[in-house]
Order: sequence, then structure tokens, then C-alpha cells
Amino acid sequence: MTCRFTVTLTILLTWTCQAAAQPAGLPVEPPPPADATQQTSAAFAIRVGDEVVPYPVFGIYVMPGEQRAIQAVLQTEPSRFEVTASDGTLRPPAPDDSATDAGIWTWTAPDRPGAQTVTIQRQPDGALITLHALVMTPASQVQQGRLNGFRVGHYPDKPLNGRAIYAAPQGFVEVTAETAALRVSPHFQLGEFVAKQVGGFPKYVVLRERLLLKLEMIVEQLADAGYQASGLHIMSGYRTPYYNRSIGNVPYSRHVWGGAADIFVDEAPRDGMMDDLNGDGRINTADARVIYDLINELSTERWYQPFIGGMGLYGPKPGIRGPFVHVDVRGYRARW
Repeated sequence: MTCRFTVTLTILLTWTCQAAAQPAGLPVEPPPPADATQQTSAAFAIRVGDEVVPYPVFGIYVMPGEQRAIQAVLQTEPSRFEVTASDGTLRPPAPDDSATDAGIWTWTAPDRPGAQTVTIQRQPDGALITLHALVMTPASQVQQGRLNGFRVGHYPDKPLNGRAIYAAPQGFVEVTAETAALRVSPHFQLGEFVAKQVGGFPKYVVLRERLLLKLEMIVEQLADAGYQASGLHIMSGYRTPYYNRSIGNVPYSRHVWGGAADIFVDEAPRDGMMDDLNGDGRINTADARVIYDLINELSTERWYQPFIGGMGLYGPKPGIRGPFVHVDVRGYRARW
């Protein structure tokens, strides 16, 4: 069943259900590749858990049976919203909601892993936000460092300095050939963040929602500064502990917790290398510094403080890779 709730905030609540258009649990239809006409900002915003999402499409990552609160925010006047879910359970706001929880829906994820869809539509203008809700496979299913044949490795026994962000993940998002194309934000697809280790599908990934919000902000900052950037090249996203160790990286890299990305702009030409952003005719560290400095400018904004994290500037290694910038959402400032 697809449950549908219609709410006029502070005014009216109705609830109807209708048969789902497709059987529950089937993979969400992959979206087409991004193009210049793709909508990158929504007409309204929603709060999902701890994050505010102002985009027409976004990914959230939940454990089986986990609940997520969903609320339309930043509304200047009462609006009517319709919320649907392809599976799981939706609990609508009570008609007599208090001011503290007005207009809050609660979605409970189904018990089985897989890709689901939750939509929030404003009426009468039809403005829409689509959440690709990815129900994770519990980490308890990892046996001898493998999950369904995919090599994960082993997380450290103790969080770094007792920080909660370094606790081993509770679950992993399964990535198939189909779900790899799912958009987890306007400019990024799920498959871009998979570890670069060998092996076929299914693969598994850990990804933090706040990282995607930060990457979208960086794309917007580049565009506002006049740079051609229809997205960012994700040179490295999630790394399994196994892969991270195989490349000789430190065990507590934020990549291992799905909260980091190594990025560069690759537009003209699309050649897998950083563009000449400063226009000096060379591809070097100075081009990566353009991105680095723009992100530093963001860090002075008060609203940006939840997105503060680590950032590293890397020059090219001839014959191996070009320059890039590391960004993460560790929650405190670090620079190298």
C-alpha cells in the first residue's frame, strides 16, 4: 500500500490510502543523468531528522524499522502538503498538533533493506521533494569482514578519542547496478561514492547526508563565483576499512565513515582531471586552491557552522592523478 496524507498546516488534516503503483520494495527507477535544465533547488524545504533539505531530490539512509521525522519548513503562510511512501509506515500529524511538533510526519522504514521513495508535495502548486530512502543492511550481517561476498574489512574497536562520529556504522547501503544511478542529491548519484575496490555487485557504502548537503553548497559556491561546474568529480568517496588499509591510509580517515570526499572540477574538457580554474594554462595546486579558498569563505558564515570539517589541499602526482581537495563533515575544523 502507498499511504497518502494531506495536511494544511495548522488548519486541516485528511488521510487516504490507495494501492501502490508498483509492488513495495522494488528498486526506485533510476533518474536520468544530470543536465543543464535539471532543477537543483526546491520551492520549499523540509527538515528530515537533523537536516534541512532544500533540494527536489535527496537521499536518506535508515536502518530497518528506524523512524524519521519529516516536516515542511520555511513556510511564510499555511500550506497544504501531501506525503506518500512506497513502503513502511507513515504517521500523520495529529489535528491538534502543538506548536512544537506542528506538521510533523513520522515515517517508519520497512524491516527489509532496499530502496524506497518518500514524496512531499505542496498543493496547489505541485512543488515536490522526493526522498530516496535507502534502508540499510545491518552491520551484524558482516561475517569475517565480508557482507554478501563484498569485502568490508574491520572497523577499529574503539572510536578515535571517544568521539561518537568514529563509532562503527550500524548498517551499510546496498548498491546494485540499478540503484547506483539513484540521485542522492541534485548533482550526485549513489554509485559515485562506492569504494574503488575491485568486485562486482552488490557493493556496499556508508554515506552521511550532511556530506551531500555540503557538496551541493560547494557546487553552488563555484557557480556563484562564475566557474563552470555542473557538479564535482568524486575522486574518492566512501572507503571500506579493507580498501582504506590497502592504499596505506590512516585507519581513522573520515572516508571510512562515509563523511568525506576528494573532489575536483572536471568540465572542460571532461578528462578525469582538474580543470584550469585560475586560467593560467596549467593544471596544478593553484587550481585546487580555488576550490579550497571558496570553501574557506563559506566557513565564515554562521549558518554554515554545522558543516565545518576537515579540508586538505593536494597537488598533482604526474602520471597518477591531478590536484584535488579533501572535504569532510567531522564537525570541527581541521586543515592540512
